[in-house]
Parts: sequence; structure tokens; C-alpha cells
Amino acid sequence: MTEDLPLFPLNTVLFPGGELPLRIFELRYRRLVDICGRRQPFVIVRIREGREVGEPAFTHEVGTRAFFEQLQSQRDGTLGALVLGEERVRLSDWRVEEDGLMFARATTLDGETYAPVPPDLQELALALEEQGHAVPDAGLLAWRLADGLPLDADTRQGLLEQDDGEARLETVRMWLLRHPGWFHA
Repeated sequence: MTEDLPLFPLNTVLFPGGELPLRIFELRYRRLVDICGRRQPFVIVRIREGREVGEPAFTHEVGTRAFFEQLQSQRDGTLGALVLGEERVRLSDWRVEEDGLMFARATTLDGETYAPVPPDLQELALALEEQGHAVPDAGLLAWRLADGLPLDADTRQGLLEQDDGEARLETVRMWLLRHPGWFHA
């Protein structure tokens, strides 16, 4: 599926199935909220060059189609939002409107092949499921684990762009092995 969607460029990565709290104060992103509300999708995409505030930034080509799950006015005049990531998309044909709001053609990346959770991580997958996180395969387990790890932005972007769920999980597993204090089964 391909659609023309507004972009919300950030210095972070949102994985499919993940949640991201936002504080919205720029007029262009308030307009994005007006356009999308809680029903229309937009794309969270990591900034490749530029800043979150001010002039439009150059973005990576892969982002996450997302929806606003919660919207709430704050006392300081900003808008608090909770965003839910849905699926990965590849962006093309960027355009910037007069107020700086960016749009691009967003093409859903084909679903990856199913890869079972390895036996040595079954217990971890069950623990995540008990917390309300569905992790039926290796690829989704990698994203749920990565959500809670202090990975650098380049590693997060690499995980988002990785089409192979088993390879994605192996990247997270290697990080955990290098940082043994981050997880206790």
C-alpha cells in the first residue's frame, strides 16, 4: 500500500508496535494533529540531517507508520501525545509545505517471513507477553527488547531497516551479550 502521509521527523526511532510519548508545540505539528487526529496515519521518521525544531530536516528513507493513541492539552500550552507505531514504510517524493510540514509517499514494506522465537529466549518472550506485549516471532521480540535498551540512534535505525527478523534479533542478542547487566532472565 502506498499513501501520501505527513511526516514527524525526530532524533529517535519508533518501532512497529512500540509507543512514543511526544510534546507537540510547533504550529506545523499542531496542524499534523489537526489533519490526522486519532484516525489518520502519519510517519515517525528519524532525522538524518537537521534539527527537530525549526527548518525542515532531511530524513531517512525508512520510518514507521503511526497513529495518535492519546492527545491531551497541557498547562504550558503544548499538546501531550502518545503515538503507537504500526508498520514500517519506505519514503519517497518528499515535499515541504509553506508552514514547514513535510509529506512523502509512504509505501508499506512487505511483511517479513515468520521466524520462531529461539528456545533460549522463550522465557523472555513469555515474560513480555505477560506484560501485554505480543511477541509471536523473532522479529517482534527484537523490537520489543530494543524498545527498552539504551541503543544508539544508528543501531535503532538499522534495526528498523532490517528485513530479516532473525538477524534483527541476533543484533539485539549481541548487544545484550556485550552488556550483561541489562537483562536478567
